[in-house]
Amino acid sequence: MAQSPLVRAALFVRDIERSAAFYRDVLGLDVVYYEGVLDHPAARTLIGVAPDATVRARIVQVAGPSFGMVGLFEVTPTPPAVAKRADGVNIGEAVLVFYRMDLDSIVARLAAGGHRILCPPTFLQVTPTRGQREMTCADPDGFLVNLIERDEVWPG
Repeated sequence: MAQSPLVRAALFVRDIERSAAFYRDVLGLDVVYYEGVLDHPAARTLIGVAPDATVRARIVQVAGPSFGMVGLFEVTPTPPAVAKRADGVNIGEAVLVFYRMDLDSIVARLAAGGHRILCPPTFLQVTPTRGQREMTCADPDGFLVNLIERDEVWPG
């Protein structure tokens, strides 16, 4: 069976504007692939919300092919938040992982915005011959983001 690479991660957020600012201003996902209200009834059925709920969406990405996008979805009325511990991962939780060239500037933007850093840039030895600096932070809704420092991030 043929399958594509991951198209996007879909994140359900409290405040789509605040989340969009994080992914744009801190992480650099500054291309808006889609923005609007999902009016089709199937949209609400697909995510399991009431038929009269409002679902706003904004899908962001870096310039280039439309893979690895982050979809931000704000549902009204707001569904309950998932209870989870704040100091590490939880079963059933995903972590977004990106390559970056500039971890130190990301740390500065995170600090300026009052965002949570779980682990500052730290060298991780992956194999006996390869290692890199990585860090982990949280977006405004607590979604974890792991950043791996690379000299070249994306050929496009």
